[in-house]
Amino acid sequence: MNRKANGMVIGILVALIVLGAGGYLAMQMMKPAPMTNVAPTPSVNLGDIDRSGAADEGDRVMIRGQFGCVKDQPCWNTTVGKTKDGDNPLYTFDLDLDKDGAITPKDALLVK
Repeated sequence: MNRKANGMVIGILVALIVLGAGGYLAMQMMKPAPMTNVAPTPSVNLGDIDRSGAADEGDRVMIRGQFGCVKDQPCWNTTVGKTKDGDNPLYTFDLDLDKDGAITPKDALLVK
């Protein structure tokens, strides 16, 4: 009788383990797929310095007016205008679109 009881206990434990694993897998399969509402990041136009909504001739004119200004010169921190969307000041360093430390024709070419 003892062997029979041990066999039944082991059988019941194996059955519970199999049922538990099956239940867990079934619950994982029934889970709804995660809903991701990914909002697209608005692309910021690098050449739209004055934030008018488009990189235009006004942005190029601002850059051309500061050709030759280098990071070590006092002109680097001077105010050259204001943004169209919020009256924030624009400085010469804002015109350095290629971030090389100088206002050059390469910066004007980046206005597209």
